Amino acid sequence: MRIATLALGLAVALGLALTAASGADEKKAAKKKLLVITESKGFVHPVVKRPKADEFCLVEKVLTELGKKSGDFEATCTQDSRAAITAENLKDYDAVFFYTTGELPLSDTQKADLLSFVKNGKGFTGSHCATDTFYKWPEYGEMIGGYFDQHPWNEGSKVLAVIDDKTHPATKHLGDRWELTDEIYQFKVPYDRSKMRVLMRLEPAWAEGQREAELKRIDDQKKKLLADAEKLAADGKQKEADDLKKRAEGLKPAIHRTDKDFALSWVKDYGKGRVFYTALGHRPDMWESEKFQKHMLGGLRWVFRLEDGDATPIPAPTGK
Repeated sequence: MRIATLALGLAVALGLALTAASGADEKKAAKKKLLVITESKGFVHPVVKRPKADEFCLVEKVLTELGKKSGDFEATCTQDSRAAITAENLKDYDAVFFYTTGELPLSDTQKADLLSFVKNGKGFTGSHCATDTFYKWPEYGEMIGGYFDQHPWNEGSKVLAVIDDKTHPATKHLGDRWELTDEIYQFKVPYDRSKMRVLMRLEPAWAEGQREAELKRIDDQKKKLLADAEKLAADGKQKEADDLKKRAEGLKPAIHRTDKDFALSWVKDYGKGRVFYTALGHRPDMWESEKFQKHMLGGLRWVFRLEDGDATPIPAPTGK
């Protein structure tokens, strides 16, 4: 009787162990779910233009392939935020990705649903123009970390990036510096280093040199316009002279920041959730580059909590 009882106990224990192991394997094998939204209500970037209505744009293709190759996640892609962002639909996802512009057509309820989704422990990621979105919804700006404030460096600009966090999953493969070509944004409020961890930024000395060069160009242009205005006034052409003076007064620098802090990527906590943003991604060849794809995948892995990384804000290093 004892032997039978013991055998039964061992069988039950073994069954429970196998069930637990099977459950653990299933849990380990389960892929994360990413909702990719590439809707444009402002400027439409070439990388989100679909060749045909039923074909993926470049951003969607790259993210879908990243998920498949890494085995980390499955991407669902849409250009209809109104249909996708609801409390019920978001239950199926672990993170949302934006490559968007303008005021997307979300109701106040849908906006609250998205914020709650992230605050309650899920993730939000964005690339490039995700900060050129929802200017009339300040809570979105607070979540993503800042708003677009012109791009002083156009899409063909070669710039030098310095890596502030060399251990984060999104930037650990980049070393100390990264020379890249893309359209580079600068940011305005609510951008604040004390509320986020900047992973990568423009090299400060390089950026300051660019700012000084721009100010000199503007000063030279103003002097020429005013000199031409004086000549026109002397010839009795006052209206033309006044037009040139207005043009001179209207010349303003595109590089607004004076603190040399031109962030290119950051992470932050938002409630219980995680936010990853990269300003890169304007050019098709950026999306096709291995370095950028690793940058994006590392950020997504951090948002999905598949890999650890620090989100503690750090001040900008000085003298570098």
